[in-house]
Amino acid sequence: MKLIGTRILIVGMVWVALGSLPLVRSKALSVSQNDSLPAGAIALVGGPVSVGSGSTRVALEPVAESTIKQITLGARIGTLARGRHIYLVVRDLQVVGQPGVLFRLYLDLPSGAKPIRTDPHYVGALNFYNAAEPGRFDANEKNPMFVSYNITRVLRNLRAQKLLTDQTTLTIIPSGTPAIQSDPRIGRIEIVEQ
Repeated sequence: MKLIGTRILIVGMVWVALGSLPLVRSKALSVSQNDSLPAGAIALVGGPVSVGSGSTRVALEPVAESTIKQITLGARIGTLARGRHIYLVVRDLQVVGQPGVLFRLYLDLPSGAKPIRTDPHYVGALNFYNAAEPGRFDANEKNPMFVSYNITRVLRNLRAQKLLTDQTTLTIIPSGTPAIQSDPRIGRIEIVEQ
């Protein structure tokens, strides 16, 4: 495999091609057996989210914090403390068979937009290479693998260009046509601050 000018992030046995984004070393985000939220959770989609041959757009719901008033992601990035980062975390990837394509992720992409990879909304590419196939995990056990993307720079750029919306959305677009009956699904999508 030849990847010129591409950096690879290895997270929990999943390889993610990040293009020209800087290499990110991800910290493990612990989720307990009762599926509680990780510390620093900002927003989430409880899933599952099915992705296929067309684009999929999901709204991330803010996580209620008992002591802090809910604020938009744009306001949060504006007050982010030095040394802190915001991550998009994709968990519990499942397939019936390998889709054979990458899925490109975009934050707050306007509805109906036809983005290119250099679009300021672009987060990265997701693959299902090591996703769980039926029967791989016990019915009560979640797939422990996850993929995380440091979206701090993306959020700052979108905020500077006034492209962030009050309702955070994630658009997932396949790079080609997924294999028939591959049925790729994402169990949970989170945005966390660490």
